[in-house]
Amino acid sequence: LVPLAYLAQFSHSSFTYGYIGTEDFSMYPLLPPGSFVQIDETKNKVVQGVWRSEYERPIYFVETRAGHTCCWCTMRGDHIVLQPHPLSPLQIRVLKHPQDAEVIGQIVGVAMRLGEWRSVENVPEPKERVALN
Repeated sequence: LVPLAYLAQFSHSSFTYGYIGTEDFSMYPLLPPGSFVQIDETKNKVVQGVWRSEYERPIYFVETRAGHTCCWCTMRGDHIVLQPHPLSPLQIRVLKHPQDAEVIGQIVGVAMRLGEWRSVENVPEPKERVALN
């Protein structure tokens, strides 16, 4: 339970906030469906590098023609690779950048519910995606 007065401080924040949909398993189990995320829009360029763990690798909030998603990203020429978590039921997507996918910013904070776990086997099948490139 969060007091309403506490939430007022976020209206003056330099961050943007997003909500991961209840059926979005893109970054599950790191970012479960229903999580609120804090986005730093100044970090809207994909950083290439080598990370020691999945916790170090930047997660981005990305706008596509199909909607928004949270994922790891890699640039390959004029394409952006949207990579979900390996335990997610979703597939890697490759889209033209910036025409079909734009990085809004990097996820720098998260608020999530604990204890409402459900099996990935019970996740609805993702809708068929049409390649946009």
